[in-house]
Amino acid sequence: MPEKQTNREQLKEITDSIEQGIQELFQSEKYRQYLRVMSRFHRYSVNNQMLIYLQKPDATLVAGFNKWRDQFGRSVNKGERGIKIIAPTPYKKKIQAEKLDPDTQLPMLDGDGKIITEEKEVKIPMYRPVTVFDVAQTTGKPLPELASDLAGNVENFEVFWEALKRASPVPIELQPIAQNMDGFFSPATQSITIRAGMSEVQTVCAAVHEIAHAKLHNYEKVPEPPEGEPVKKKDRRTEEVEAESISFAVCAYYGIETGENSFGYIATWSKGRELKELRASLETINQTASELIGDIDRHYAEICKERGIDPKAQAALPEPPEQSREVPQPEETPLPDPAISIEARNAYGYMDDNMLPLTRERAMELFQQDCTVYMLYEGGGEGMAFELEDIQLHTGIFGITREEWELVKDSVPAKSTADHSAETEKQFLENPADSFAIYQLRPEENLRDYRFMGTALLEKQGLTIQREHYEAVYAGTLTHSGETDERLESLYNRFNSYRPDDFKGHSLSVSDVVALKQNGVVSCHYCDSIGFTPLPGFLEQNYLRNAEMTLEDDYDQIDGMVNNGKNPALAEKPQEKKPEAKEKRPSVLAKLRAYQKEDWARQPGQKHREMEY
Repeated sequence: MPEKQTNREQLKEITDSIEQGIQELFQSEKYRQYLRVMSRFHRYSVNNQMLIYLQKPDATLVAGFNKWRDQFGRSVNKGERGIKIIAPTPYKKKIQAEKLDPDTQLPMLDGDGKIITEEKEVKIPMYRPVTVFDVAQTTGKPLPELASDLAGNVENFEVFWEALKRASPVPIELQPIAQNMDGFFSPATQSITIRAGMSEVQTVCAAVHEIAHAKLHNYEKVPEPPEGEPVKKKDRRTEEVEAESISFAVCAYYGIETGENSFGYIATWSKGRELKELRASLETINQTASELIGDIDRHYAEICKERGIDPKAQAALPEPPEQSREVPQPEETPLPDPAISIEARNAYGYMDDNMLPLTRERAMELFQQDCTVYMLYEGGGEGMAFELEDIQLHTGIFGITREEWELVKDSVPAKSTADHSAETEKQFLENPADSFAIYQLRPEENLRDYRFMGTALLEKQGLTIQREHYEAVYAGTLTHSGETDERLESLYNRFNSYRPDDFKGHSLSVSDVVALKQNGVVSCHYCDSIGFTPLPGFLEQNYLRNAEMTLEDDYDQIDGMVNNGKNPALAEKPQEKKPEAKEKRPSVLAKLRAYQKEDWARQPGQKHREMEY
C-alpha cells in the first residue's frame, strides 16, 4: 500500500497540477471549456478555477460537505470523489518592529539614540487543501429555481442592455457601420460603437468585447509613466485574446451561446510564452470578467427597481471558500476531542464554527492518522501543521475542520468522555513530577442534587461523595511550590482567573475534587463552601489500588504511594540480576513540558529557555 501524502506534499502536487494545466490549456477547445468553468465560478481564484476544470470540467455549482447538508438539505452521494481546491488560512502573529514617525516615516529614536520598537500584528499567509462537491454529486431537496437567463428573455432584453451600458466605462451607442465589423472602441472619442441591426445575442457579445477593450486597453487613461519611459502597450493579439475571452465568459455566465466565435488563434498566441505571462493573462481575464458580471447584476437590479419590474429572485448560491466560512454544523455527532469544548474555543478568541477544537494530545494523535490539523491562533486565524514538531511547539489550541472530521470520523473514532477521563487519570498517576488532577461531576441528571453543594449540606441530605459520579477533566504538573493548602489555593485561582486554553470544564468551584500527587503520595481534596476538605478514600477505593497493583514494588502495601520501594520481607529473597537498561533519551514532548514548567515559574522579564535537541 503506498504511503499517504503529507499536507506539504499534497499542496505541492496541487500547485504542480495547476501550472501544468495552465501550460496545456491554450488549445482551442480546452480553452473554451475552461472559460465556461471560469464563468460559473467567476468569484474563485484562477488557481481554483483551474483545479475545478482539471478535476470536473462539467461542474456547475460546488460547496463543501457540510454546506450541502446544512444549508441546502442535500447529502453527498456515497462513493463520490470530491474536488480538491485551495483555501487561504492566514493567521496573525505579533512581532517587534521599528516604530516609524507618522510624518517622515523614519525610525523613531529614544533619548539614547536607539531605535524605538513596538509590537505589531501581521498576517501570515497560509493555505490548505479543502474538498468540495458538485451539485450533480448530491441528492436531496431540490435547489431553488434560478431566474431565467436574462439575454434569452426578449421581454427583459431592454433592461439587460441598459444595465450593460451603465456597466461600461465609456458611452455605448448603436450605429450603422460596415458589415465586416460588429463594433469598435475609440480611444480618441472615448466611446464604443456597436453595429445596429444585429441579433440580441450578437449585440451583447460585441458590447462586452468592446467594454473589455475600454477597461483594459484604454492607454489614453492609464497613469503617466516615469519621465522618459513610453506607455507599455500589449500587442494586438494579446488584446484580442483578453477581450474575446472576457466576452465569452460573461456571456456564458448569462447563458448566451457564442458558438460562432472562434478561438482558433489561441494556440498560436500562447506558443512560446512563459508560464508567468500566461498566468497573468488568466488573472486579468478572470478579474475583469468577475467585475463586469458584478456590475451588470447590480445595475440590472437597480433598473428593475426604478421601472417597477419584479425580476425572479436569484437563489442564494454557495459562496467560494475564499470569501465565506462554512455554515455551523448542529452538534449531532460527538466532537473529535471531548477534552475541549466549543465554549473553550470561543473563549480562546477563535470563533470560526467550521473548526472543531483539539487539545495538543488529540491533535498529535489525529496528525499521526494523516488528518489535517491546524494550529489555532488567539483572536482568529489558523496555520496548518506540517510536522509533528509544529504541534509540539504551538502554545495554543488546535483544530480540525468539520468537513474533514465528517470524512474520517468512522476510521478515526471520536474519544468518549470515559476514555478521556481514564487517560487523564493515567496521565496524572504516571507523571513522575508532582502533579494534579481535577475531577468534576458527570453531566447526568441524577447528579443534579450534588452540584455546587458543600460537604455540610451533602451530609444533611444524606448524600455521599462517590468516585463513580466524577470524571477526570484535566491533569497537569504542579508548578507552585509550598504546602498543600497553598498549592490548592494556587490551583483554585488559576482555574478561575486564567484557565488553560485546553481546559474543558467549568471554573473550579464547590463540588469539584482536586487530586494532588506530592513526592509520590496521592491525596484528594473536596472544593468546599470555604476552602478545601480532605477526601480520603476517593481514589484509593478503585483506580489508585489498580495503579499500585500495576506499578508497585511491594504488592502487600496499598498505601497511596506509587512505587514507594520494596517491602523489606521481599528484599531478603534473592532476585535475578536484570541487564542494565540503556539510558532513554527524553522525548521532544517531555522536554517541551519540562520547559513549560520552567516558564510558568519564571519571573517577569526572564527569557524563555531555548529548546535543546
